[in-house]
Amino acid sequence: MRKLIAATLLWPAAALAGGYAISNENARDLALSQSAVAAQHGPEATVMNTAALAGQEGLAVSGSVEMLANKTAWSAPGLGSAETRDHVNFPPALSVAWGGKLGTMPYGVGAGFLVPGGGSLFWPDNWPGAQRIQSVDLRLYVARAGVALEPVPGIKLGAGLVYYRITEELVQQIDYVGTSGNATLGLSGGAPSFSLSAELQAPGIPVKLGIDYRHKGDLKLTGKAHFENVPPSFQTLLQDQGATEHVTVPNELFVGLSVQASDNLELMASWNLERWSVYKADTFSGDKGFSVTVPRDYRDAYVIRVGAEYGKSPALPGWTLRFGGLRSISDQPTDTISPTLSDASSWAASVGLGYDLGRGLRADLGYQYAWFDRVTASGVEAFPGSYKTTAHLLSAGLSWRLAR
Repeated sequence: MRKLIAATLLWPAAALAGGYAISNENARDLALSQSAVAAQHGPEATVMNTAALAGQEGLAVSGSVEMLANKTAWSAPGLGSAETRDHVNFPPALSVAWGGKLGTMPYGVGAGFLVPGGGSLFWPDNWPGAQRIQSVDLRLYVARAGVALEPVPGIKLGAGLVYYRITEELVQQIDYVGTSGNATLGLSGGAPSFSLSAELQAPGIPVKLGIDYRHKGDLKLTGKAHFENVPPSFQTLLQDQGATEHVTVPNELFVGLSVQASDNLELMASWNLERWSVYKADTFSGDKGFSVTVPRDYRDAYVIRVGAEYGKSPALPGWTLRFGGLRSISDQPTDTISPTLSDASSWAASVGLGYDLGRGLRADLGYQYAWFDRVTASGVEAFPGSYKTTAHLLSAGLSWRLAR
């Protein structure tokens, strides 16, 4: 019976991985596939590259809302096939910043909030993997505040405080041989961290280098496990109980270049490392005297991004056009793939536009389509089958600057 409890609470542990990350909700950054590490011009630099706040003048505010719709299809010979139910999320992004000069030295301060990761998978009722997972609603929230200085012309440095918070609710079906019920796990928790950044440009050269490092966060999530429709013979074992889980949000390093190719065209490229090798296992503990550790042993992932922004053209007064694309390499072990989140390498393409409304106000729109490589589980522990995931992301935002 003790093993039944362990198995019941083992599979809902939602695995973070490279596929857990979602594109920045800021409409401009989404349209550029988040390639603008070295091309941050607004208060959203707070969460993309804090150093770029130095030199921005006056008060600025930026807000966006993203519509995210993802779909995962599963199939396995002899078991059948299933697709997650339609479900739309609306993660927001908000940034505010102030820039000025300390004597002759430019500075900037800012704060921002966004939802850079999550999993939203709602499988059909009674699908073949319902005893592994029925639904996942998992979100990573990040708040970041920082300061930037330009002590030497062309050298901007930034540092920030970061706070990670994760909330998750997972539902699993339990087969009691003849009857069935649900187990629901609800957990949340947070942890502080820090960021360091730089933006470098040699005088007279229209090329900028941007670097942004975000340190890892080690979170302890706490909450409850709840059981429904438990037969009398199991009720002494499957009781509602307190629960904890330890989760690591990995270190991330972003390195980007931007080239002002002409007065109207800026080209961007970036590379970022997601250090998933720090994520060794999911550890779950109930307060009824047992614990379960799920090995993950992830490998590091990285993403290559490109983007282009065309604006300030007499042919398109007030308009800015944007394009982007990325390739994410996230080849994680296939023997730990789970229907809680079927991670895989992916491609994405994006487009967008902006329009200057006047009086420092700008409206932006960005769209991205992402498609993941098909990945197949292996080994005796993983739930068998292949997974194919796609996602549509649409973001709309407003930015406003009051220059001094």
